[in-house]
Amino acid sequence: MNATLMKELSKLSVEERRALIDDLWDSIESELDALPISDDVGNLLDQRAEALARDPHQRKFTFEEIAARNNIKL
Repeated sequence: MNATLMKELSKLSVEERRALIDDLWDSIESELDALPISDDVGNLLDQRAEALARDPHQRKFTFEEIAARNNIKL
């Protein structure tokens, strides 16, 4: 990061820097949400949505359960 920018940012209060972080994160999320997804991912999401619509009571897994099942440490 540019040293001049860092020097200017350090002049902000902690609360102002936290607010800036929130604003930056929001801008990143909105850009990520706008990115296109591949046809394969889109098709998979459609299939999963259709399966859920057919059987809304089917077993759902938490992120932790999926990670554990795939040996992923959180």
